[in-house]
Amino acid sequence: MPAFEQLLIFLLFGLLSGILGGFFGVGGGTIYVPVLTAFFAEHANLGAPFVAFIIGNSLFLTLLSGLSGSYKQYRLQNFYLAPTLTIGLAGAVMAVLVSMALTWLPWYNKEVFSWFFTLILLPMVVRMFWKRKATAVAERPLHRKSLVAIGLASGFVSALTGLGGGVVMVPLLSELLKMPLRKATSISLGAIVVMASSSVVWYSLQANTPVLSPWQWGMIALPAVLPMGLGVLLAAPWGVRLGNMAHPAFSKGLFLLFFILVILQMHFRIFY
Repeated sequence: MPAFEQLLIFLLFGLLSGILGGFFGVGGGTIYVPVLTAFFAEHANLGAPFVAFIIGNSLFLTLLSGLSGSYKQYRLQNFYLAPTLTIGLAGAVMAVLVSMALTWLPWYNKEVFSWFFTLILLPMVVRMFWKRKATAVAERPLHRKSLVAIGLASGFVSALTGLGGGVVMVPLLSELLKMPLRKATSISLGAIVVMASSSVVWYSLQANTPVLSPWQWGMIALPAVLPMGLGVLLAAPWGVRLGNMAHPAFSKGLFLLFFILVILQMHFRIFY
């Protein structure tokens, strides 16, 4: 049985992830990935399988938070099944293909992964500080080819970073297709569930993998992701409330500091 202290630590990290994710309005993967990198740090010499462990477990957590968010959107009658499935299924195919490749590519090690992760985060920071004021623009028609292309791009990024794909989907839906942000967020959450499910199934079925954790399910380390997932579900609503109460200038400054620390942690391991 995993040590109680370890379970408690992951629960606390989950609570922190939920609060920060809700406060900043970003996917929890920005926190899951650094925490899981620290958890598996002693096995970094495994190369690509080490990265696959991080991504697989991050996507498991992303799946849990996506399910919770999609359920809330459904209750609010803000759920769009057809575009969600189109994007999600296209992304799921791409995500599984990339996930399969990760177990065979020794060059995709922690260093390459950290740089790719950083490059994906930077546009998020830029959008936060240089976001233009929203203007009323007619939503463009949702052509199947456009939705499939967005799904493929999101699945690719999701499978290589463990971020879930929302960092790609929401900007593309809201800026390219001129979709209202509320609708884009709902579709992104639902599509993430479909994409993350396919990747999690793939990683959980990997039997011939190193044992890095007790109570391991394929590449999914249950003692890490279950308490973290519980913490995220409990704390995320409080993070949203705090974010709504905070002054915008304070939120932006804290947001920048947060991402600087995440990037430093990924490259220089400043907290462990």
